[in-house]
Amino acid sequence: MLNANITRLQTEIDQNSNLDNQQILGLNAQLSQLQSTLNQLTSLSAQTSAQIASLQTKISLLQQSLSESLVVNQPGALNFTVQGFDINVTNTGAVPVNITQVTITNISPTGSVQCPISNPCILTGTSNPGISNQIVKTTDSRHMIKVNGLTINDGSGYKVGLTSANGRAYGFYFPWPLTPPSSGNGGFVASVGPLAIFLDFKSFNFTQGSQTASQSAFCVPSTSSLVFWIRASNIATDSSVKLRSPTMMQMQPYTANGFGVLVRVWIDDPSTLNPNTVVAYNETTNPYVLPAANPNGPAVYAVLKFSATSQNGVGSVAMGQDNNWITFIGFYYEYRGQSQGQTIAFVDLKSTASWPSSC
Repeated sequence: MLNANITRLQTEIDQNSNLDNQQILGLNAQLSQLQSTLNQLTSLSAQTSAQIASLQTKISLLQQSLSESLVVNQPGALNFTVQGFDINVTNTGAVPVNITQVTITNISPTGSVQCPISNPCILTGTSNPGISNQIVKTTDSRHMIKVNGLTINDGSGYKVGLTSANGRAYGFYFPWPLTPPSSGNGGFVASVGPLAIFLDFKSFNFTQGSQTASQSAFCVPSTSSLVFWIRASNIATDSSVKLRSPTMMQMQPYTANGFGVLVRVWIDDPSTLNPNTVVAYNETTNPYVLPAANPNGPAVYAVLKFSATSQNGVGSVAMGQDNNWITFIGFYYEYRGQSQGQTIAFVDLKSTASWPSSC
């Protein structure tokens, strides 16, 4: 329509040579206005076309993203070596998944201080440490994404996030979230408040001398200095738990009258391994922090070390006699911003000078 009006005005100007200057100026002004309007509409049309194309691209990417789906297979991380480990995943969507970034956060630094919450490890295909084999085809049911130059099987609790090229986020916790034990499987648990203590043969351990690998503590030497290792988790879903320095174990011999001769040991720094490497606990600089549980159960478990002869102290003690001991753990911790405590009646353990033959 604008083009037709412009042509009409131009013809009128050309055919009426007797128009005075004022009339010509008026017609030219109309023509200029029409031409300007046409130019604006032409530009707007081009912009609109570009916007439509951009929106179509975004819609296509969104549809592709929505059809993308990835599941991390239990236990999440496996095949650990000194060079790295694998992340085991299954593609359950309709398109291939390209994992472009893996973010690792140490949310319970009980075995290592790497990848802290304040500075998580971000791995890509071009970084070192980094990732490889990250494209998961639609037919892959147990695909192994390689993590190179970093391991997470050191006793700490980790949150591992995976980000795809389409912007989708996946993730898991390592160790894999704990599941409630079934009857009779040996996975016994004692719990009061937000904390749970595990009572199986792999969860209550000790070291002596220069040992770096722990062993079951239901029977221990009576004459050796010991470090006790206890596996615990936070079962509360609404807050993390930070252990405070008064946390301690108290053991009372069965044959004593009244309170008898008690053995007390306080919590150590997480880096403690054995009586030769005891580090004093500092709840300010390197505390045990157990993250809140997720709906499927505790996110991680922590291995707590006990041997200090005083609060915030070092050293280790021996049981001192052959006996059976009723053992309590007094936890003092920060939960939902408030300090509180709980005591768990823990285990019966035996001490003997002729360990392990007389256990």
